[in-house]
Amino acid sequence: MRNFEQSMGVTLSDPMIRNPEVLKQVAVDLVNSGFEVLRPFLRLTSFNFGDPEVVQAVRVLTDAAHALGAKVVIDCEPHLKAAQEMGRMFAGVQATRLVRAKTKLVEGRYRLHFENPKTNGVKSDYLDVEAAWVRSSDGQYHAVVISDSQVDGEGEIYRNGYAFRQHFYIEGKPADRRMHTHLSGQLTDFNQGELVVYARFTERACVDFWSEGCRRYYDHILELHRDSHLDGVGWDEPAVEGDWGTYLYGDAFAQAFESKKGYSLRDKLYLLDEGGCEPEAVRVRLDYYEVLNEGVFHAQQNLIAKARALFGEDLILGSHHTWQGEGGINDYRCGAVDYFRLNDQMDAGYTDCCWWDPQSVAYAYTLGSSLGRLTPSGEAEVNTWHWKATNAMVDYNARLISLFKISWFNIFYGESSEVTRYPAHYTWDLTVQETKRNRAQLRDLKGFDPVVEVGILHGWETVCGINRPDIASAHKAFCLNQSSRFVERSIAFDWVDCRLLADATVDGEALQTGLGRYRILILPYASVLPDQAWAVLQDFAQHGGRLVFVGPPPALTSSGKSLNAAFSDMMGLPMPTLSQYLSGIDAQCQLPEFRTLQIEVSYPLRGPAERLLVSIEGEAHGARNTAGNVLYLSDLEPGSQLIDHIEAWLQPEVKCYSDAILWRLYRKADGRSKLLLAARRERQLQGIIDYAGQRIELFAGTIASIEADGNELSVNGAGVRWAVVPSDRGE
Repeated sequence: MRNFEQSMGVTLSDPMIRNPEVLKQVAVDLVNSGFEVLRPFLRLTSFNFGDPEVVQAVRVLTDAAHALGAKVVIDCEPHLKAAQEMGRMFAGVQATRLVRAKTKLVEGRYRLHFENPKTNGVKSDYLDVEAAWVRSSDGQYHAVVISDSQVDGEGEIYRNGYAFRQHFYIEGKPADRRMHTHLSGQLTDFNQGELVVYARFTERACVDFWSEGCRRYYDHILELHRDSHLDGVGWDEPAVEGDWGTYLYGDAFAQAFESKKGYSLRDKLYLLDEGGCEPEAVRVRLDYYEVLNEGVFHAQQNLIAKARALFGEDLILGSHHTWQGEGGINDYRCGAVDYFRLNDQMDAGYTDCCWWDPQSVAYAYTLGSSLGRLTPSGEAEVNTWHWKATNAMVDYNARLISLFKISWFNIFYGESSEVTRYPAHYTWDLTVQETKRNRAQLRDLKGFDPVVEVGILHGWETVCGINRPDIASAHKAFCLNQSSRFVERSIAFDWVDCRLLADATVDGEALQTGLGRYRILILPYASVLPDQAWAVLQDFAQHGGRLVFVGPPPALTSSGKSLNAAFSDMMGLPMPTLSQYLSGIDAQCQLPEFRTLQIEVSYPLRGPAERLLVSIEGEAHGARNTAGNVLYLSDLEPGSQLIDHIEAWLQPEVKCYSDAILWRLYRKADGRSKLLLAARRERQLQGIIDYAGQRIELFAGTIASIEADGNELSVNGAGVRWAVVPSDRGE
């Protein structure tokens, strides 16, 4: 069983793999430094997972770690090295990518242009046309066969943002080579219209998770480690380099899709990008992303079953999501679509963040906390990625992971690690110190859960149903920015998914879910919702529950039922349809297809002045229902206004009168509570806190826990200075 062990990834280098004595010393160094889980990685090396030298190296590391009471969890992420190795072993295991192109027909003639996908710097090659249609002037799509096309390729050299057709290297100038494919030919049945084509290209970095070869490869790899007595398996990243210009695809995926959904995706591919927000188009998109996500789930399920058959039931299992972590949107096209579903078979919550990106950090820690409490251990690990750490960065993030009850996990040990190289890097001593402190802090919190009264929907359905990268990016900006704002205001919240909502029960003005009990629900980008989830939300609103809808309005249930009338009834005002909303946003600006720090755009609402919410810019960006317990904010990202609107509804048990302190309250089932305090970046714990009926003034320290037993307070934390002061002190 887990007990908040802290993890360190060991990047296996060629010298490590060839020298068992080095690996034995690695185990000694890491265990003495407070790391109780060692995670060997294979990345920047000439070896592959199935090489005997790698198998022996893992065996040596495992034996050495076990002798010291530590655990070893092998990371065997199914991309790049593993993808290429299994591609050599099993036919059909590597995925393909679908690329869409369209052109006007001129007397039946056409010439299509595709930019070849590039994954991890590896050029993709054109394979064939998967499906094609002609869109006639009446808007109908007619399937056609492209069989006699002429195919030609073309290379371009890009330098400083400009394309040059010369195929030569220019000394001293940075250049990027891109390949293009052109298809040209003649249709006999159509003289005019628009030709829409989805072509398949090779993919060498990612696998088709539904393929039998994927299962057979991991069965083979784990069999090689049978005698190592591993303590777990994990995938740091299931896939890499997905992008919104292509669709991950494969023969086994297409077969699984038809088996699960009852129709051929090939016949409906055009609806991934055409058809607006009509129910049929939304259904096809939801089906595509769901089956893609289920492929990752299915592959992990096979891996876990094999690992348990070899090493026992009580294993450390887990992965965060894709190569971009949770800071961007490319997870969707890599197959990591529904974080909550992929979390179902994990032993703890796993996420990933970038320390140089504070919004990413807040999002990953809050999401990790929510996911972790849905797993058997109740614990969470967050991969703390960063470029060249500083002591200030280590110091502050160590406070935050303690505040959020997060176990330490990063992957920087070894001379060939990708960035900060421990133990040589100067931040190692502080990392070791903070690792040990964090472990003690978390074990002191064992059995305590955060006190939370706000739930925020973390749905995939709307982003996938709309299937636009600009909307996906705006949604991600909302998630990251609001996470940061809530953390900065010490407002505890949980991320919840539609399954938790669908299974929830209304208890007075609160909603009881499998994760927590919430008085306030925030529903960003809730345009597409499962039927039962919508029914629960209606019931919650009718019983006085407080809801805030944000961004694209409720439009459809997953079964295709329109929600526009029901949402208008809930609000007591006519609400825009999803198509009207998106057209209104598009009329105002062109949204960027990447995450932005700030998005100030909303859909103008109409209604009685007393029911409208008007921004400082004079825009009617929101409305409230007659009872005042349901709000709709039409902003894609409402900024601090969201918290401003819900603040009067909050009932915090702690009051903080200091801008230097972040806090989070925890409680056990028996009613005991602990208050965790963390000083903000480069600050000290200085200020006044009201907790458990007493007023406490703090004068120094960076992290502390406070527990009340009647009138007695105990305050723990290195260097923390404090005193109980009169209740009128500081007012």
